[in-house]
Amino acid sequence: MKPTRHHPTSVIRSRPVTRSLRHSVLVVALGLATPLPALALDWNPLHWFGNHETSTQAETAEQPKTPIPIDQPHSIEDLAYGDLLFEYYQQHYFSAITKILVAKERGLFKNNSEHAELVLGALYVSYGLLDSGEAIFRNLLNTYTSPQGADESWYQLARIYYKRGATGQALSILTSNIQEPLESRATEHLLLQILCHIRLGQVDQAQALTQYLKEDQAQSLFVRFNMASAMAQLGDMERAAGYYSDVLANSRPTTELDKTLNDQAALALGIYYLRSNQLALAEQTFHRVRLYGPVANRALLALGWTHFHGDRKLDALTPWMELNERALTDPSVQESILNVPFVFEELGALQDALDGYKAAYKIFRNQRRRLESIKLDIQQPDWIERISPVDISGQDAMGRLPEFQLPVNDEVSQHLYRYFASNDFQKLYRDYRELQRLYMVLRHWERQFPSFNEMINTHVERLNELAPKAETAIDRSKNFYAYSRVKLDEFEARLSEIIANDDLMGMANVPQLLQKERLDAIEAALVQLDDPDLYYEEWEKLKLLKGLLMWDLNATAIDKRWEATKEQVAMDNMLVELEQRIRAVASAREIRLNRFYGFETRIQTLYQQVKGLEMETAALLRQQRRQMQDVAVSIIEQQQMQLDRMRAKSLLAIARLQDLGYMQERDRKKQQDQSIRLELGAEPAAGAAEAAEPAGNQEPSQTLSDVIKRIFSDE
Repeated sequence: MKPTRHHPTSVIRSRPVTRSLRHSVLVVALGLATPLPALALDWNPLHWFGNHETSTQAETAEQPKTPIPIDQPHSIEDLAYGDLLFEYYQQHYFSAITKILVAKERGLFKNNSEHAELVLGALYVSYGLLDSGEAIFRNLLNTYTSPQGADESWYQLARIYYKRGATGQALSILTSNIQEPLESRATEHLLLQILCHIRLGQVDQAQALTQYLKEDQAQSLFVRFNMASAMAQLGDMERAAGYYSDVLANSRPTTELDKTLNDQAALALGIYYLRSNQLALAEQTFHRVRLYGPVANRALLALGWTHFHGDRKLDALTPWMELNERALTDPSVQESILNVPFVFEELGALQDALDGYKAAYKIFRNQRRRLESIKLDIQQPDWIERISPVDISGQDAMGRLPEFQLPVNDEVSQHLYRYFASNDFQKLYRDYRELQRLYMVLRHWERQFPSFNEMINTHVERLNELAPKAETAIDRSKNFYAYSRVKLDEFEARLSEIIANDDLMGMANVPQLLQKERLDAIEAALVQLDDPDLYYEEWEKLKLLKGLLMWDLNATAIDKRWEATKEQVAMDNMLVELEQRIRAVASAREIRLNRFYGFETRIQTLYQQVKGLEMETAALLRQQRRQMQDVAVSIIEQQQMQLDRMRAKSLLAIARLQDLGYMQERDRKKQQDQSIRLELGAEPAAGAAEAAEPAGNQEPSQTLSDVIKRIFSDE
C-alpha cells in the first residue's frame, strides 16, 4: 500500500530517493549520499553497523516477477520500506538495519524488496562489512540495473575497498567487474588502477598504465592532484610538478577542503623546486601556503632551507624562529629548533650556537619525559572515556552515536591529533562505541531475565491458588452434566414415543392440559348421572369441545414436535460444550504449567546466550580499546625515538663545538707560548712540543666519548 500524505514516509518523497544508480551505488534511489567531487580517494562512507549473516533467510515460494530497475526513479509502495527510510533520515542507522531484517523475515517487502536490499547493502558497506555488501550488490547489479549503472556502482565500491586497505579486491573489481567505464570516469578509473598497483608494489604495471592518462583541463582539481601524487610515487617528478602547477593555476579555493588541497600542492611543488635548486620558484611557491594551515610547519621549514641554500642564512632564521614558537609535537618544529643554532654556527656565532644546542637538548629531554608520562596515561583502562566522555546510558539503543570530540585542551591530543583525525581511528572509535552500546543493551536484557522468571512464578502461584476452586467447580459441573444428561435422555425417549404413537396430548401445553382435565371431569360426571337421554344436549357439547381440543392439538402438533426436537438438539449441544469446557478447565492448569516450564527453559537458554554475547562483547571491547591504545602508544614511542635522534644530534653538535673550542684554545695557547719564547730568544725544541701533544689530545676524545655516552641518558 502507498503511504498517505499524513504518514511520515510521505516526507521522504521530497528527499533524493529517486536518483539514478549512475551516480553511485549508495545514491541509487535512496539519497544515502550526495555526489562528491570527482576524486578517486575522497569518498567518505556513512556510519552504520550490521551483520549480513542475520539477513540470510529461506525464500518464500512466490511466483517469479519481472525485475524492477533500481537505477530508475521509483515510489515508496511498501509501508515497511518507507518506515526504514524514515529511520535512516532520522540517522537511526542501527534501527534501519533492524527494520530491514525484521521486514524481510516477515515478508513485508512486496514492491520495494530490491530497493530495501540496496539500502541494506549500502549500510553493510558503510559499516565496513564489504564482503556482505558486495554479495548483495552482485545479486542486484547483475539483474536490476543497466550496464552503465552497474559499472559506476562497481567503481564506487572499488574506491571503498581502496580506502579501507583492501587494494587487491579493489583492483580485482576495477579489472573484472567494470565492463566499460563512463567516459567522464575514464581517467579516474585508470588512475585508481595505477594507485592500486603502486600500493601493491607493482611499479612496472603502474608505469605502463601512465601513458594512457589523458590530459584534460576539465578534470577536477582532486583528480589532477591524485595524478600528481601517483607520478611522484613513481619517481616521475617532472610530470608530477606539471600536475601540481595545474592545481595551483586553476584553483580558486573557497572551502576549507579546497584551501587544504592548494596548500598541499604548493608544498609538494615547492619541495620539488627546492630539490632541483630552483630556489626563486621554491620561495615563491612556499609563500602560497597558508601560515596556519595543516602543512604550514613543513612549508616554513622548507622555506628556511630555501633561504639557507641561497646564501641568505640570516633570512632562514625568520621562518625557523617562527616555527620554534609552535607545538613541539611536530617533527618540523623539532628540526627547526636545531636549525637555528646551526645557522649561528655557520655564521660564526659559536657561543650562541652552543647555547642554542644546549637549550635544544634540554627541550628534547623534557619533552621525552613528558611523553613517557603521557604513554603511561594512555595505557590506563579509562583513557578513551576521559579524552572523549560520552554518556551512552541515556542514548537511544537504536539512535545515532555521538561523534568523537577532539579534546583541544588535553595534553594527549597535542601529540595524537593526527591519529584522532585519521579514518583508522574514527573506524576503531565508532566500532568501540557500537560495541559499548551493544554491551549496554545486553546488560539491559540480562537485568530483565529475573523479571521474566518472577512473572512465571507469579502465574504459577496464581494457578495454585485457583486450583481448589477449579476442582470444586469441575465436580459441580460434572454432577450437573450427569443429571442433565439423564434428563435429556428421558426427554429424548418421551419425544420419540410421542412421535411414534402420534400422541397429540404429548405436546399439549398447560392450558390445553387444563382444558382436557376439565373435559374429562365433565365426562366422568355425565357418566355418573347415567341418563344419556336426559343429558343428550350436554353430551353433544362435550363431544364438540373434545373435538375442538383435538383439532387444536392436531393443528399445532407438528410445530411443537419440531420445536421440541430443536430444543433437544440445542440442549445436547450445550451439554457437549459443557463437557468440553469441563475437560478444558481440567487440563488448563497442566497445559499452563507445561507452557511456563517451557518458558523457563527458553529463558534459561536465552540468558546463557545473552551472557555469552555479553562476555564476548566485553572481550571485544577490551580488545578494541587495547588496539586503539597500542596504536597511540606506538605513535608516542615513535615521537620518543624522534626526540632521541634529535637529542643525539644536539649532543653531537655540543661535542663538536666543545671540541672545536678546545682546539681553538689549544692553538691560541700554543701560539702564545711560541711568541713568549721568541721574545725570550729561546727556540722551542721540536720534540718537546710533539711530546706534549698526546697528553693534551686525549681530552677532546674523552670529552666526545663522554658526550656520546650521555646521548640516551636522562641526565
